[in-house]
Amino acid sequence: MKIAILGDVGQPVYHVGDEAMTHAAVAELRRRGFEDLLVLSRNPAESRRAFGTDSAPTLPFPWPPADRSDYLDRVLRAADGDRSALPESDQAWNFVETLRGCGALLVAGGGNMNSLYGWLLYERAAAVAVARKLGLNVVVSGQTLGPDLHGPDRDVARDLMQQAGLTGAREEPSLHLMQDVAGNEAGIVHCLDDASFFASASVEAGEREDPAVPDGSFIAATFGPVHGEADRDAYLDALAGALDRVAETTGCSVVFLPHMATPRTALFGEEKAPGAANSDVDEQMHQDIAARMKMPSRILPIQNAARTAALTGRAAMVLTSRYHPVVFALDTAVPVVALAPEGYSDVRIRGALENWGAGRLALTLPALFDGSFAEAAVDVWKNRDAVSSFLGRTRDGRKAVFDSWWDTLGAALTGHEPDKQAGLGTLPEGFPEGLDSGWQRRDAAHRLTFLPLASALARLRIEHEHLYGNYVQASSERDDARGELQAWKNSRSFALLRKLAPARRILRGKK
Repeated sequence: MKIAILGDVGQPVYHVGDEAMTHAAVAELRRRGFEDLLVLSRNPAESRRAFGTDSAPTLPFPWPPADRSDYLDRVLRAADGDRSALPESDQAWNFVETLRGCGALLVAGGGNMNSLYGWLLYERAAAVAVARKLGLNVVVSGQTLGPDLHGPDRDVARDLMQQAGLTGAREEPSLHLMQDVAGNEAGIVHCLDDASFFASASVEAGEREDPAVPDGSFIAATFGPVHGEADRDAYLDALAGALDRVAETTGCSVVFLPHMATPRTALFGEEKAPGAANSDVDEQMHQDIAARMKMPSRILPIQNAARTAALTGRAAMVLTSRYHPVVFALDTAVPVVALAPEGYSDVRIRGALENWGAGRLALTLPALFDGSFAEAAVDVWKNRDAVSSFLGRTRDGRKAVFDSWWDTLGAALTGHEPDKQAGLGTLPEGFPEGLDSGWQRRDAAHRLTFLPLASALARLRIEHEHLYGNYVQASSERDDARGELQAWKNSRSFALLRKLAPARRILRGKK
């Protein structure tokens, strides 16, 4: 049986976390005897090479909210055989035929089932709906739902989960939101992120040789461009100051490991193509932070997912505002302190840490500006042996939960009734109590005010996006109507009517 795997892969901008989750999904399915795999990708040729599987184009959706809703409706009509739904040249027809040749669909893990990335949510909804219309078994693994999910997006997410035979929520807030949106009968299970043990697997596979970066001698730092509502320059200055303080205290150099950047030709051991971009996204952020630091640092270019995961696992400590550096650090028992610039980051980052009993290591944006983030990093460094030991002890139990989830997932893909009562079980206890309570109290206080405000602002941004999308659509329809009217005015028929109008007035006068 051929299994199609939908991950957010093959994008023009390489994203380590998205690629890692799909790599992990491929590996876990192969461990369970599934060999006939097909990865749905933005770049099938690249994905064939990266994953060692068959690959085919996925179904990208437009950005404007009204357009993606309309396109989803047309795609579903096309899947029902309505040849008038879309032009014959539309990508959807080939996509439907691709899924027709499969026996099951796995939507690999991700954080894009929300209104912030609505076009990716609709892409997944379309894939699930088409697969079910074709009679395929469908499983959705390791997802963050929301936290911002508004208007028709909520209905689309509900339909997606209700059509899937099994859906995995990778943090507790997502679990509760999924149950609220789709109902308790939708087959929703609390699970871990798909790439939860990708870093250790990458180390074991030999993705670790870099003599310029000795093991345990550096702090792995990864910071994305999101800075919440903070001024960007102030944010960069504060990050540089925090990293300087940690580097001076620990005696370790800071090595910046990007997780998202454009250059892709160097990822698999080749030289960059002439003219390829050298820095953007995380790489640009890292350059801007390093330029403000007083302590020495090293900026690495984007690496492929396995190398990035392995390098993270070799660090003495991880400091990050991104999600998957946290996941890689937990797997390899590397002490980690994470900063969440906004609510979406906090749900994912704190959720990943809470799954391992270490939720207090996720701090909010205000903690960067009052010194709590740097204080927490120094405190964790001083207690690094206890923190690392706790993560190491926790790992075996989390790995058993992870393996059980993938066994359940594999059974569901073959049509067996999944164990919908499975989950993470009892969360780990015994996190080291020696950490200072000062920065923890301050961050707890920040959460009471910062997160509700961040959520309200996110909702306003999304509503603005929907309103702007409707405005663009209305403007386009107005321009089309004006164009049609002008074309009619320029037509021979209209010219003839204008010539006849005086004669009609004369005739009317005679009556």
